[in-house]
Amino acid sequence: MKVLRIASLLTFALAFSGLAIAADEAKSVPKQIPDFDVQGISMTECQCTAYGCPCRSNGHPDHGSCDAADFTYIKHGHYGKVDMSGFKAVLIGDLIDPDASKVHGTAYFDKSSTAEQQKAFNEMLSFMFGWNPPHVVGVKMVDIDFKVSPDKNTYTLTVPDILEEKGVMKRDAAGKPEHVVPAMDLWGNKITYVDNVVFKYHDKGVGEWDLSGHQANVKEFHTTKAMYDQKKLLMQHGDMSGTWTAEQKKMIQDMGMKPE
Repeated sequence: MKVLRIASLLTFALAFSGLAIAADEAKSVPKQIPDFDVQGISMTECQCTAYGCPCRSNGHPDHGSCDAADFTYIKHGHYGKVDMSGFKAVLIGDLIDPDASKVHGTAYFDKSSTAEQQKAFNEMLSFMFGWNPPHVVGVKMVDIDFKVSPDKNTYTLTVPDILEEKGVMKRDAAGKPEHVVPAMDLWGNKITYVDNVVFKYHDKGVGEWDLSGHQANVKEFHTTKAMYDQKKLLMQHGDMSGTWTAEQKKMIQDMGMKPE
């Protein structure tokens, strides 16, 4: 593996808050987080088996660590008084590891983002992962180009000279997305698996791979602080045991889905 150990699932949280120092503070000092309400799209590609990521169903990667890219686009919404509309960021690296001490991250933020948005995103995710603040070892400001085809079947993500992704969604005869599954995710409780057509990464001195053909998923989200306060997220009830917990099974059944 030609990559430094650089990530944790959705590890943007501490990118602009002093890194290790902020992590220590977050573990010991509760922070008053303002109300937030954001809507957008997230796309994740990783080295797990296509259409079968164990991390999404309360487990660890079958192969140990997991090279991945986790992209977030906030179409509109707010964090406190900060307008988050148009915010884009992607985390790339070894995103999941049973040994939490090996989890690190490099975050890439779109150049159009403001300092206020970056700080707000940092605080919002630090709140979401307050139980285990991640360690971000690198932050880069880049051009992020994300496109969705008019039929919402093709998703492309490009960071020039660093990242190239393409996912294609399958639909049934009625036009409904196939492979919609319950999932532990930062933004909601469902994901849609898609074909991973392209997943190539190269950042000199950081890492490189071609994991085209492996796992990919997308999800449109509407996430609020109230959802976290009321513990409505599957991820808030997980234990990484490899099977859904009793509470998660109940939540999934209440969603009208099967806890497979």
